[in-house]
Amino acid sequence: MSSLHAGVILFHDQRLVVHSDLSLPRAPVPSRGDPAETARAAARDLLGVEVRTDARPCLEVRATGGTQLYYRAAAPLPSGPAPARLLSRSEALHLPLAPWTAWEAILRSWDGPPWWRGRLVLEDPLGRPPKRTRAGAVIIRDGRMLLIRYRHRRGDYYEIPGGGVEPGETPEAAVLRELAEETGLSGTVGPEIARVDRVQRGSHPGHYFLVEAHGEVGPRSSLDLEKTATPGWVPVEDLRHLPLWPKRLGWRIAHWHREGWPESPAEFCDSLIDLRVPCDW
Repeated sequence: MSSLHAGVILFHDQRLVVHSDLSLPRAPVPSRGDPAETARAAARDLLGVEVRTDARPCLEVRATGGTQLYYRAAAPLPSGPAPARLLSRSEALHLPLAPWTAWEAILRSWDGPPWWRGRLVLEDPLGRPPKRTRAGAVIIRDGRMLLIRYRHRRGDYYEIPGGGVEPGETPEAAVLRELAEETGLSGTVGPEIARVDRVQRGSHPGHYFLVEAHGEVGPRSSLDLEKTATPGWVPVEDLRHLPLWPKRLGWRIAHWHREGWPESPAEFCDSLIDLRVPCDW
């Protein structure tokens, strides 16, 4: 049976107030209860603050277990200790925050007004059977990353080498098979650095691995690519500006290449369609 939860989105001094478990504070709405009042009670019980909320929710997240409504809230924080954590934007960018889809929207609007109007309705991919699973190879040589460039009448775009995981195949095996088909390279699979779910008409999770590639890119005529696609090397520092999918992964790869790769895979969703949108969230 599906359930309804209600919670708050509360900022204080440009920092987001979350529960100590890195989740947005929320609570189940009683039968015939008022979701806004439940959201305020959740802030009181989980954060230790009394808040004011908008009359209507700004975010609706539809998950496998039910629906979550989030209200913008305002409140002075208590001077004493409270069961809350304040996150700066730079901290929040690299934390395993949930629900994924709500965090994507919040991070995108952190320093300004929401980029949507009214209530934004989102589908949360967690717990949903994947429609298609993808595996991608992050290959960097001498400060340049191997990408597949697609020419399109509306503008060129890029993808990380990789493709769909076949039935009975592991993502690690799939990434090497796709790498050979698309570039002619062989390789050794290293650590998984990211799991990105493409939230469009269902769940499309992608597993991205550091891969040490061997050899040189094969001649275009020998590769299994669309007619408009060509593999090539791009400076890592250019990733943040490229129309690259996954858009939210590109700038992270540039960041990790400078600062160090994550110890465990970063997990987030990416619903961006317009790959020309500047992205650092």
